Amino acid sequence: MNSELEINLRKLGFSVYEAKVYLTLLNLCNSTMKELSENAEIPYQKVYEVVKSLEDKGLVRVIEGRPKKVKLIDPSISLKVYRDKIVSELDYAIGNVISYWSEKGKGEADRSLHIKGKTIVMRMIRELVDKSNKIKVVWDILPEWLIKILKKYKGNLTVITSSNNLSLNAEVKYVKNIKSKFIIFDDSVLVTFNDQDEIVVDSCRGCVLQAEEHFDLLTYKSE
Repeated sequence: MNSELEINLRKLGFSVYEAKVYLTLLNLCNSTMKELSENAEIPYQKVYEVVKSLEDKGLVRVIEGRPKKVKLIDPSISLKVYRDKIVSELDYAIGNVISYWSEKGKGEADRSLHIKGKTIVMRMIRELVDKSNKIKVVWDILPEWLIKILKKYKGNLTVITSSNNLSLNAEVKYVKNIKSKFIIFDDSVLVTFNDQDEIVVDSCRGCVLQAEEHFDLLTYKSE
Protein backbone atom coordinates (compact mmCIF):
# COMPACT_ATOMS: atom_id res chain seq x y z
CA MET A 1 0.00 0.00 0.00
CA ASN A 2 2.86 2.38 0.88
CA SER A 3 4.43 1.94 -2.55
CA GLU A 4 1.10 2.81 -4.19
CA LEU A 5 0.73 5.90 -1.99
CA GLU A 6 4.29 6.92 -2.83
CA ILE A 7 3.44 6.70 -6.54
CA ASN A 8 0.34 8.85 -5.92
CA LEU A 9 2.40 11.47 -4.10
CA ARG A 10 4.99 11.50 -6.88
CA LYS A 11 2.16 12.22 -9.33
CA LEU A 12 1.30 15.24 -7.18
CA GLY A 13 4.79 16.61 -7.75
CA PHE A 14 6.49 15.31 -4.60
CA SER A 15 10.19 14.46 -4.80
CA VAL A 16 11.26 10.95 -3.75
CA TYR A 17 12.40 12.21 -0.33
CA GLU A 18 9.28 14.34 0.15
CA ALA A 19 7.07 11.33 -0.57
CA LYS A 20 9.01 9.16 1.91
CA VAL A 21 8.86 11.77 4.68
CA TYR A 22 5.17 12.47 4.07
CA LEU A 23 4.33 8.75 4.16
CA THR A 24 6.24 8.42 7.41
CA LEU A 25 4.24 11.28 8.92
CA LEU A 26 1.00 9.69 7.71
CA ASN A 27 1.87 6.76 9.96
CA LEU A 28 3.39 8.68 12.90
CA CYS A 29 1.38 11.96 12.77
CA ASN A 30 4.32 13.79 14.36
CA SER A 31 7.99 13.00 14.62
CA THR A 32 11.44 14.35 15.43
CA MET A 33 13.93 14.98 12.63
CA LYS A 34 15.97 11.96 13.74
CA GLU A 35 12.92 9.68 13.74
CA LEU A 36 11.97 10.91 10.28
CA SER A 37 15.45 10.13 8.98
CA GLU A 38 15.38 6.63 10.44
CA ASN A 39 11.81 5.72 9.48
CA ALA A 40 11.85 7.31 6.04
CA GLU A 41 15.33 5.92 5.40
CA ILE A 42 16.78 9.15 4.07
CA PRO A 43 20.05 10.89 5.05
CA TYR A 44 19.71 12.96 8.23
CA GLN A 45 21.31 16.00 6.59
CA LYS A 46 18.49 15.99 3.99
CA VAL A 47 15.60 15.88 6.48
CA TYR A 48 15.57 19.62 7.31
CA GLU A 49 15.56 20.56 3.62
CA VAL A 50 12.73 18.13 2.84
CA VAL A 51 10.65 19.23 5.82
CA LYS A 52 11.10 22.89 4.82
CA SER A 53 9.81 22.05 1.33
CA LEU A 54 6.75 20.25 2.73
CA GLU A 55 6.14 23.17 5.10
CA ASP A 56 6.26 25.60 2.14
CA LYS A 57 3.62 23.43 0.46
CA GLY A 58 1.42 23.86 3.54
CA LEU A 59 1.41 20.14 4.36
CA VAL A 60 3.34 20.02 7.65
CA ARG A 61 4.10 22.29 10.59
CA VAL A 62 7.40 22.50 12.48
CA ILE A 63 7.04 22.71 16.25
CA GLU A 64 10.01 24.47 17.84
CA GLY A 65 11.65 22.81 20.82
CA ARG A 66 14.41 20.46 21.81
CA PRO A 67 14.21 18.41 19.79
CA LYS A 68 12.20 20.02 16.99
CA LYS A 69 9.13 18.10 15.94
CA VAL A 70 7.28 17.92 12.65
CA LYS A 71 3.49 17.62 12.75
CA LEU A 72 1.33 16.52 9.84
CA ILE A 73 -1.46 18.95 8.89
CA ASP A 74 -4.78 17.16 8.26
CA PRO A 75 -4.43 15.79 4.69
CA SER A 76 -8.18 16.11 4.02
CA ILE A 77 -7.68 19.88 4.22
CA SER A 78 -4.03 20.53 3.36
CA LEU A 79 -3.89 18.33 0.24
CA LYS A 80 -7.00 19.99 -1.19
CA VAL A 81 -5.49 23.43 -0.61
CA TYR A 82 -2.26 22.20 -2.22
CA ARG A 83 -4.22 20.85 -5.19
CA ASP A 84 -6.07 24.14 -5.67
CA LYS A 85 -2.74 25.99 -5.60
CA ILE A 86 -1.29 23.70 -8.29
CA VAL A 87 -4.41 24.06 -10.47
CA SER A 88 -4.31 27.84 -10.09
CA GLU A 89 -0.63 27.95 -11.08
CA LEU A 90 -1.27 25.64 -14.05
CA ASP A 91 -4.21 27.75 -15.23
CA TYR A 92 -2.06 30.88 -15.03
CA ALA A 93 0.82 29.26 -16.92
CA ILE A 94 -1.47 27.77 -19.59
CA GLY A 95 -3.21 31.13 -20.00
CA ASN A 96 0.13 32.84 -20.61
CA VAL A 97 1.16 30.26 -23.20
CA ILE A 98 -2.19 30.43 -25.02
CA SER A 99 -2.13 34.23 -24.98
CA TYR A 100 1.38 34.24 -26.47
CA TRP A 101 0.36 31.67 -29.09
CA SER A 102 -2.76 33.64 -30.03
CA GLU A 103 -0.73 36.80 -30.54
CA LYS A 104 1.99 35.00 -32.47
CA GLY A 105 -0.53 33.12 -34.61
CA LYS A 106 -2.54 36.09 -35.88
CA GLY A 107 -0.99 35.65 -39.32
CA GLU A 108 -1.16 32.54 -41.44
CA ALA A 109 0.46 30.29 -38.87
CA ASP A 110 -0.49 26.66 -39.20
CA ARG A 111 -2.24 25.94 -35.93
CA SER A 112 -3.48 22.38 -35.49
CA LEU A 113 -4.32 19.99 -32.68
CA HIS A 114 -4.33 16.21 -33.01
CA ILE A 115 -6.76 14.37 -30.69
CA LYS A 116 -7.27 10.63 -30.19
CA GLY A 117 -9.86 8.78 -28.10
CA LYS A 118 -13.60 8.64 -28.72
CA THR A 119 -14.60 10.16 -25.38
CA ILE A 120 -12.39 13.23 -25.74
CA VAL A 121 -13.32 13.57 -29.43
CA MET A 122 -17.03 13.59 -28.54
CA ARG A 123 -16.43 16.13 -25.78
CA MET A 124 -14.45 18.40 -28.11
CA ILE A 125 -17.17 18.28 -30.79
CA ARG A 126 -19.89 18.93 -28.21
CA GLU A 127 -18.02 21.99 -26.90
CA LEU A 128 -17.46 23.37 -30.40
CA VAL A 129 -21.12 22.82 -31.30
CA ASP A 130 -22.31 24.56 -28.13
CA LYS A 131 -20.39 27.77 -28.88
CA SER A 132 -20.85 27.95 -32.67
CA ASN A 133 -23.44 29.97 -34.60
CA LYS A 134 -22.89 28.23 -37.93
CA ILE A 135 -21.86 24.65 -38.67
CA LYS A 136 -21.16 22.83 -41.93
CA VAL A 137 -20.92 19.03 -41.83
CA VAL A 138 -19.64 16.66 -44.51
CA TRP A 139 -20.04 12.97 -43.64
CA ASP A 140 -21.23 9.97 -45.65
CA ILE A 141 -23.13 8.08 -42.93
CA LEU A 142 -23.36 10.17 -39.77
CA PRO A 143 -22.63 8.20 -36.56
CA GLU A 144 -25.36 8.10 -33.92
CA TRP A 145 -23.35 10.05 -31.34
CA LEU A 146 -22.89 12.95 -33.78
CA ILE A 147 -26.57 12.93 -34.74
CA LYS A 148 -27.51 13.19 -31.04
CA ILE A 149 -25.23 16.20 -30.58
CA LEU A 150 -26.50 17.95 -33.72
CA LYS A 151 -30.17 17.37 -32.78
CA LYS A 152 -29.70 19.75 -29.85
CA TYR A 153 -28.10 22.44 -32.02
CA LYS A 154 -30.21 25.58 -32.61
CA GLY A 155 -27.94 27.53 -34.98
CA ASN A 156 -27.38 27.56 -38.74
CA LEU A 157 -26.65 23.95 -39.70
CA THR A 158 -25.91 22.56 -43.16
CA VAL A 159 -25.21 18.85 -43.65
CA ILE A 160 -23.89 17.14 -46.76
CA THR A 161 -24.43 13.40 -46.45
CA SER A 162 -25.78 10.24 -48.02
CA SER A 163 -27.68 9.39 -44.81
CA ASN A 164 -31.45 9.27 -45.28
CA ASN A 165 -34.20 10.31 -42.89
CA LEU A 166 -32.09 12.56 -40.70
CA SER A 167 -34.41 14.29 -38.26
CA LEU A 168 -32.23 17.36 -37.85
CA ASN A 169 -33.13 21.03 -37.82
CA ALA A 170 -30.79 21.57 -40.77
CA GLU A 171 -30.44 22.13 -44.47
CA VAL A 172 -29.55 18.63 -45.67
CA LYS A 173 -27.94 18.03 -49.05
CA TYR A 174 -27.55 14.49 -50.39
CA VAL A 175 -24.39 13.33 -52.17
CA LYS A 176 -23.50 9.68 -52.78
CA ASN A 177 -20.21 8.04 -51.83
CA ILE A 178 -18.67 10.90 -49.88
CA LYS A 179 -15.08 10.12 -48.92
CA SER A 180 -14.36 13.13 -46.69
CA LYS A 181 -15.42 13.54 -43.06
CA PHE A 182 -15.12 17.06 -41.71
CA ILE A 183 -16.97 19.82 -39.86
CA ILE A 184 -16.47 23.59 -40.22
CA PHE A 185 -17.41 25.74 -37.22
CA ASP A 186 -18.18 29.44 -37.78
CA ASP A 187 -16.02 29.47 -40.93
CA SER A 188 -12.97 29.58 -38.65
CA VAL A 189 -12.29 26.12 -37.20
CA LEU A 190 -11.96 22.91 -39.22
CA VAL A 191 -12.26 19.46 -37.66
CA THR A 192 -11.17 16.61 -39.92
CA PHE A 193 -11.98 13.04 -38.89
CA ASN A 194 -9.46 10.27 -39.56
CA ASP A 195 -11.90 8.00 -37.75
CA GLN A 196 -14.65 8.45 -35.17
CA ASP A 197 -12.04 8.43 -32.42
CA GLU A 198 -9.32 10.52 -34.08
CA ILE A 199 -9.51 14.13 -35.27
CA VAL A 200 -7.32 17.03 -36.33
CA VAL A 201 -8.51 20.51 -35.33
CA ASP A 202 -7.20 23.32 -37.56
CA SER A 203 -7.63 27.07 -37.18
CA CYS A 204 -5.29 28.22 -39.93
CA ARG A 205 -7.19 30.26 -42.50
CA GLY A 206 -5.75 28.37 -45.47
CA CYS A 207 -6.97 25.00 -44.15
CA VAL A 208 -10.46 26.34 -43.50
CA LEU A 209 -10.69 27.97 -46.95
CA GLN A 210 -9.67 24.72 -48.65
CA ALA A 211 -12.39 22.85 -46.75
CA GLU A 212 -14.92 25.58 -47.64
CA GLU A 213 -14.10 25.13 -51.34
CA HIS A 214 -14.58 21.36 -51.04
CA PHE A 215 -17.89 21.96 -49.24
CA ASP A 216 -19.08 24.30 -52.01
CA LEU A 217 -18.12 21.73 -54.66
CA LEU A 218 -20.11 19.00 -52.89
CA THR A 219 -23.04 21.41 -52.55
CA TYR A 220 -22.98 21.93 -56.32
CA LYS A 221 -23.06 18.13 -56.83
CA SER A 222 -25.86 17.55 -54.31
CA GLU A 223 -29.31 16.30 -55.25
